[in-house]
Order: sequence, then structure tokens, then C-alpha cells
Amino acid sequence: MSDLLAQGQTPEAWSEQLGAHGVHVSPRLIRTKARETGQFHKLGRLMLLTPAQMERLIESASDEDETPARSLR
Repeated sequence: MSDLLAQGQTPEAWSEQLGAHGVHVSPRLIRTKARETGQFHKLGRLMLLTPAQMERLIESASDEDETPARSLR
């Protein structure tokens, strides 16, 4: 069985799993970040993310936090 089928989870499942560890992230935010970065699989209307994709989402979010804001001129 492939990693996607064995380990892939919906944004709702990831949100619930993270919440159990005290990290509150909405499924909507996970979906939005996944679309922005292309880190997801889509089967019809179903969105699935593997653990590796979730790690990349978290890394990309931390990279954004470290990027200094640019001022408007």
C-alpha cells in the first residue's frame, strides 16, 4: 500500500491530531496553506496530506515568520 493511502489524512484529521497535542490549527488554515504551497494530494473533492507534506507546511510557515516585513514605499 502506498504512503498516501496508509498515512494520508484530511485537514480535519490533522487538525484534530494536532489539537490533541495542544496545537490548535483549523482545517481551513491547513487547506489554505496546502493550496498555497502545493503540498497536498487531491482525489476528486478529497484533500489528503501525508506526514511529510505536513512537515513541509510547518517549515514553510516558520520560514514566513522569520522573513522580515518589507515596508511600503
